[in-house]
Amino acid sequence: MGAFMLGIGLGAALWLFAGRAHAQWQYADDKGVTKVTQYKLNMPERYRDSAVWVGPIGVGRPGLSEEARQAKRRADEYTRIGQSQTRLWRYQHASPGR
Repeated sequence: MGAFMLGIGLGAALWLFAGRAHAQWQYADDKGVTKVTQYKLNMPERYRDSAVWVGPIGVGRPGLSEEARQAKRRADEYTRIGQSQTRLWRYQHASPGR
């Protein structure tokens, strides 16, 4: 009886994990047919730029949230401002005779 129950449990576990993984990328081909793939590498190269993420949100999601995108944009702007001020510093503090 124990071996039978073990076999049933093992079979149920294999059945649960044997399904396809959830699709993550969606794209439309030349005919307009929408297709979904697990990885971006599984689709033809010409469709990769127009692919849309449809998978779960969380760790491993390729895109940033809108708040994270805005924070990154602000950080990039502050970096550019700092770099430009550093380049201008030598002109601001140069002696007028030179």
